[in-house]
Amino acid sequence: MKYLYTDGRYQSIDKNNVSTMVQAFNYGTAAFEGMKAFYSKERGKWFLFRPDEHYRRLKQSTAMLDINFEMSLDEFISVIATLIRKNNDQNDVYIRPIVFRSQKGVGLVKPSAYGVSIFTQPIPHSSANEYRCCLVSQRRPTDGTYGVKLTGNYVLSFFSQREATNKGYDIGILLSTNGYVSEASVMNLFFVDGGKLFTPSLACGPLAGITRKSVIQLATAELGIRVIEGKYRPARLLEADEVFFCGTGSGINYARQIEKRRFNLTNVNSIARKISELLAAVTQGRVNRYSDWLRPL
Repeated sequence: MKYLYTDGRYQSIDKNNVSTMVQAFNYGTAAFEGMKAFYSKERGKWFLFRPDEHYRRLKQSTAMLDINFEMSLDEFISVIATLIRKNNDQNDVYIRPIVFRSQKGVGLVKPSAYGVSIFTQPIPHSSANEYRCCLVSQRRPTDGTYGVKLTGNYVLSFFSQREATNKGYDIGILLSTNGYVSEASVMNLFFVDGGKLFTPSLACGPLAGITRKSVIQLATAELGIRVIEGKYRPARLLEADEVFFCGTGSGINYARQIEKRRFNLTNVNSIARKISELLAAVTQGRVNRYSDWLRPL
């Protein structure tokens, strides 16, 4: 990464000079997205995955901070496309747009303008991870504030990941404030039981993930698998046939262990692996009926 975008300018990363005095830096009042563009060596271009969905969620996130985000979808995509071409990382690319309250100084509720910054980071293709997981003590609120992406919310993810690491595990699994399974530290969660696919409902406080939504759509429409969104106690995970996680940057990854329960990851009929293979085919442009999920840059 050589360049980023901030408030209308493409500039070298070492010249980015957003002040530490801005409200967002001091109080976590910024909205952001995690997006991905998949690179095709054969076609020599990048394909942005579901940008309309990410833009829509970013608008929802900024609205929660009383920011009237005025950049149009077309302008948003144009800025990302220009930035990716300027950096010219011929790999899959992670994109991080941030919209932040830019008022300087102390004071949480002062009226504030906003700034926009976008940076990219290459993500070389890698195999899915197999995680050792544990339940953690942090709890996800269920009032809707965690269904969007606000920077302040991710302190909870930091604490949950740190707790899991300190316990000797790879990933932490959070429950909601009322004791139901919510999500992993930075990924949505699914589990398979009796050939059906289950995932915590948004009422349990997980992020309304774009990849989560894509998995539900693909499993239902392409694999004929019933997907049930609901409220599940932790015991359901320990009794499940499979547990897997998904996110924009991370893709689909598998639970090898949750607490003392170990999972068999050699099953050739694994539903998680079928979904992973299908999602990979879609993001690589090999499933024509989902071509509208990809925007060529």
